[in-house]
Amino acid sequence: MAHMKYGCLHPNPKTTEYPVATGVYFRHDQPNMVYLDASGNLALVVTATTYAKGVAVVPKGRGSGTSDDYYLSVAGDRFPVIDVDSGYDFLWLADATPTAAQAGDACDLLGDDDGTAFYVDIGTSSTDMLIIQGRGVDYKADAGANDVVVKMNPAKRQTVTT
Repeated sequence: MAHMKYGCLHPNPKTTEYPVATGVYFRHDQPNMVYLDASGNLALVVTATTYAKGVAVVPKGRGSGTSDDYYLSVAGDRFPVIDVDSGYDFLWLADATPTAAQAGDACDLLGDDDGTAFYVDIGTSSTDMLIIQGRGVDYKADAGANDVVVKMNPAKRQTVTT
C-alpha cells in the first residue's frame, strides 16, 4: 500500500488540504503531483500539464479501486498537498540513470491518469515541472540506480484554477 521508499524526503512536510476530483488514480509507489481543475478539485499532473499545485499525500487503501497499487478517488475525498513552493526534496523513479552533472537541470514528468507509474523524464525539458537535485543513491541508502531527487519547480506553481 503506501510506499516508504518514494516521496518527500522531509520527515514532516507542511500541507494544505483540498477536495479531490472523483476517479483519479493515485499510485502508492510514487509522489503524485497535482493541480486544481476548473472545479477546484485535485487532479493529477500528466505529461502535458504545465503547472502544479503540489504533491498529494495519498491515504492507504484502494478507495474505489481494485488494486493495492493505487488509490482510486471517490466523491468527498480530501487530500493534504505539499505546496510547490515548499522547497522540499522528493525521491522519484526516473526513466534513465541520472548523473551528478544533471543537478540543477529542469526536466519533465511522464505519465497519464490511468493507474500506471509516472516517471521523471530526466532527458527532456519542455514543461520543466521538476528540477533535479541529484542522484537518489547519494541521498537515500535504499535508492536504486534510476532513482532521482527532485524539487518541484516554483516557476510552475498554479496560482489560479483553470
